[in-house]
Amino acid sequence: MLCASIKSSSMLLVHLLILSSILYSISSPAYDALLADITVPKNRQASYSLSYMGWNLGYAIGPILGGLLFKNALPFLFFGDGVTTLISMILVATFIGETKGKKDQEINSEKRPLEISQEGSVFHILFQRPILIFFALILFCYDFVYAQWGFALPLQLADLFGKNGAALYGTLASFNGILVIILTPLLTKVTKKIPAITVMSIGGFCYVLSFGSLAFVHILFLFYLDLFIMTIGEILISINSSVFIADHTPLSHRGRISAIIPIVTGAGYVVSPLVIGNFISYASIKDAWFLAGAIVFIAACLMSLLKRIDN
Repeated sequence: MLCASIKSSSMLLVHLLILSSILYSISSPAYDALLADITVPKNRQASYSLSYMGWNLGYAIGPILGGLLFKNALPFLFFGDGVTTLISMILVATFIGETKGKKDQEINSEKRPLEISQEGSVFHILFQRPILIFFALILFCYDFVYAQWGFALPLQLADLFGKNGAALYGTLASFNGILVIILTPLLTKVTKKIPAITVMSIGGFCYVLSFGSLAFVHILFLFYLDLFIMTIGEILISINSSVFIADHTPLSHRGRISAIIPIVTGAGYVVSPLVIGNFISYASIKDAWFLAGAIVFIAACLMSLLKRIDN
């Protein structure tokens, strides 16, 4: 809301936007822990699916409204963002409330033994459950490759289609948002009886097919087909990764685990453009897609192996 009263040319506006991103990141582990607290294994996949759809619906509508307001009424863009955030916070506080301190008696120790509260630091819990560490490292590879959707793909489109590349990338991004909203409930229904880790392995192989095949794609239609396959993988991984973490985390450590694992997995987004960017400068975009496909293939195979360890 403070941004609404600051001129767009001021660096103070930039600093406030950076601060807002930091504060949003601080709140994310609490959000993940809250969602895990109010769900049970039976309805977790459907619940995370619904939440994921809500986020993407906002992402689909937000840029349209934001673009109009940015051009005609920039202060209302920031003010509206602050008001909607305040409304969402009031809704959560009113209809959900605090879940911290929920009694372990509400958790069936026979059916949900991994969710019982434990003593010790978050690192003690992670070393007790190395499967969470392995899981985070595999997701690091998934995110490393997925980051190329926003880095190598625009470069490839610009290389193939010249000035039209940016516009075509925008249509692909919109297509991705529409697919997420349409396919999420369908994929949730189809995979609801399949273990989360198996679904994420399938999602990984969707990444193998989509990112690896981009080395051979030169026709616009095939880019849409490739994005369709990638979006299926994105949905399967995004929904079920949160389910897996919630199912394997003690009630007492949900917030902390939800903070540590995204740091590891998110590092894939951080290092990927740097690594692949340097790789492209020495090789080519085509070779970069081969590399991305190989990395995510190994990660998907390891995710399949992790299923055996989980059992």
